This record gives sequence, C-alpha cells and structure tokens, in this order.
Amino acid sequence: MTKKRTGRRISGDPRKTGGDIAGPVGPHDRNAVLLDTTNAVLLDSSDVCLMETANGSVVMAMLLEGRINKTTDRARNLYLMNEDGAAALVTELIALAHRIGPEFGERFTARLDHLLITNSFTGDQGEPS
Repeated sequence: MTKKRTGRRISGDPRKTGGDIAGPVGPHDRNAVLLDTTNAVLLDSSDVCLMETANGSVVMAMLLEGRINKTTDRARNLYLMNEDGAAALVTELIALAHRIGPEFGERFTARLDHLLITNSFTGDQGEPS
C-alpha cells in the first residue's frame, strides 16, 4: 500500500496532540473550566468500522483525523472501544447538546432521529422499515 503524498504531515503520535479541560468545579458548571487548546485536534474527518480481536470478541474502531490547532500538522488516531465506551461517548455528546440550550438539544436529537429513521447510519438511503 502506497502512502498518499499531500504535502501535509500526518502524525500518528498521540503525544504530539494535546489540549486539556481543567477546573476546580464540575463539568456541568457554566464558565467554570479552563480549556487549553494547545495542540488540540480540529476534527474534520471520522471513520468507523468493526474489528475482531485475537480472542474473537468484536470491538468498535473509530478513526479521528484533523489539523492540530495553530499548526499545519495533522493528527490521525485510531480509537478502539467496546459498547460501554461507545455508549459513554454518545451519551456525553447528547448531554452536551442539551446543555447548550433546549433549541440546540432539540435540533440535535431531531437530526439523530432523522438519521435513524431513514437508515442513514447504515449507508442506505431507502425508506424506513
């Protein structure tokens, strides 16, 4: 397999990426945390697939890619997770959408509902079953 030459450096080294969320209070408190966006990844691409492990169990794989903040470098890292990790990720995003405000939360969940009803998440664009 040949590497695509785009002129952009892609880092697979997670030590080159960074960013942090810190604060003396809880994550639900408004204006109560500090964000360090140094070397945070500005997500612009994601891919997912299933992977069978050596012991035969199936896990989810999520490849996240984006430009590293304030640089021209790019990061591309693969994350492996079981159903607990995936559910935690999804529910945290849903909760965050609702904390932005009721209108945003409703638009977000309506979009999720639409994607589920139209089977868009499977790649099929057919009528709901």
